[in-house]
Amino acid sequence: MLVAEGLTKAFGGPPVVDGVSFALARGTITGLIGPNGAGKTTLFNLIAASLTPDRGTITLDGRKLTLNINFDGLASAATDAHLCVGVGIGVAGTCGTELAVTKAASGTLTGDVMLNAKELAALPAGRLYIQINSEKAPAPAGNLWGWIMIAHEEVGQDVPQMGHWFLPQYDMPLSVEHGSTHELATDRNS
Repeated sequence: MLVAEGLTKAFGGPPVVDGVSFALARGTITGLIGPNGAGKTTLFNLIAASLTPDRGTITLDGRKLTLNINFDGLASAATDAHLCVGVGIGVAGTCGTELAVTKAASGTLTGDVMLNAKELAALPAGRLYIQINSEKAPAPAGNLWGWIMIAHEEVGQDVPQMGHWFLPQYDMPLSVEHGSTHELATDRNS
């Protein structure tokens, strides 16, 4: 189900989209009709996450990720921020959805993101992160990375954990090489 609640978007003047709410069930066909300038394209861009609403929320089958984060200590003013999918935990990857960020060395980062299948799979694996670029550290390197970690009910093998330097670390099987907490499964082929 696609649900919008109180969507509002303005571009420096009166709202183009003002308090739009709806719920669309999967498999239904719905039309949106209105004159030029009525806000149809803006509404579609809000639904597609090409634009961030000033107010309101959009959810698709519970795939919405809401971010409201404070940051501090950038070497220069932030220029932009994005939601990214890393190759692995702590390893940079591909950045996509743009997030709203204060254009200063400290401030807030906000956004409501409809996670696509790749982002949804990356979240529980600890590979979803936010990158803030700044005047002195532009893309692709960025200035500040923040890895998004979800709570797990129990710690186990392949569940991301916080480790040294506040970067998540995988809890690996016990071995002589890295001495972690789980015994290796028996190799039935040897």
